[in-house]
Amino acid sequence: MSSVSIKIDHPKGKIRYPDNFPNKEDADQYRYGFTLYKEVIVQWDRDRDERIFSWYDSLPEKLQKHIIIIQEHEGMLYLVLDKEIKIEDLGRSWDVEGEEWKLAEDGVRVKGRGVAY
Repeated sequence: MSSVSIKIDHPKGKIRYPDNFPNKEDADQYRYGFTLYKEVIVQWDRDRDERIFSWYDSLPEKLQKHIIIIQEHEGMLYLVLDKEIKIEDLGRSWDVEGEEWKLAEDGVRVKGRGVAY
């Protein structure tokens, strides 16, 4: 568990690190950093795959508006949403610049409610 605690004022409410974050890297995530991209917090891992931006931009706006945090780790996507959405609307895999990325089995959480699906 991280010894760092951060509170972020976000348009969709207060976000706490590490409580509200996916944290799929095996080290303390704060050392890899975060980026605010179009009101979405991108949580980086060690390889800092910036294709996450093109993946996000490829989503319909009706889905983008519900994403609070995204992280890609080894081709798996982890999301924190502001409300539950249909998985059929989101999808389970995407071609991201020639590589398949998948939604992790436990990859979607709704803020304040844990793993949703």
